[in-house]
Amino acid sequence: MGTLLQKVYDKFFIKTSDVDFSYKQDLVFEFFETAIGYSYKTTPHDLGYTLYSNNAVLIIYWMAENELVKNSGNITININSNIYVIEILVYDYKIDIANKIKSALSLDYTVELIGDITDPILVISDADSILVTFVDTDDIGLNLSISKTYDGTMNEDLDIDEIELISLNMKRSYFEYLLKPSSRLKTSIGTKDFSKLPNRVEEYKVYSSMLKDLEAQIEDFKQDFYSYSN
Repeated sequence: MGTLLQKVYDKFFIKTSDVDFSYKQDLVFEFFETAIGYSYKTTPHDLGYTLYSNNAVLIIYWMAENELVKNSGNITININSNIYVIEILVYDYKIDIANKIKSALSLDYTVELIGDITDPILVISDADSILVTFVDTDDIGLNLSISKTYDGTMNEDLDIDEIELISLNMKRSYFEYLLKPSSRLKTSIGTKDFSKLPNRVEEYKVYSSMLKDLEAQIEDFKQDFYSYSN
């Protein structure tokens, strides 16, 4: 077995400890994929990876500000063309809804209920690819946040410096993500009009400087890539 992907993710989380990436697996994996592209020409080991069996994460949240749905009615969940129509009652709390969803989906999938009664989270597992869609059929005021988990292993055991390089490039990708909205706006309206937006200009300067400094750090690290023992 190669290096666990979680080991790479954890190294990235240490570098961005002031940011909460909870339930943002898709975004973190996007940073990881970009970082692999930045890193593969430098590392001696192959940077291919294998994901474990596919998982989907469902987080229940209310469309309204109160802690109950607007009215009783049905919701519809579609997983790989399997359709589940689930009746929700007006007095159901999140944990009640989570248990109803778990009961329905457990007929065909492995479903784990984690979290607590106020913020229950459902993790759905299957050997094959999972595609989940959700419809609030009767407009009861309920929604599901749907994301995936990306646990797995690298195809080879990576050295410490290789993990460090990937995590640095994940941080680089994160900075690019922060910079993207201002960069797009600047390109769209032109530099002259962009300069009239002091908050966006300052944001652009800060993120550009952070990215430039990090890119320099990465280049310095690559020069000394094997100057210490792994």
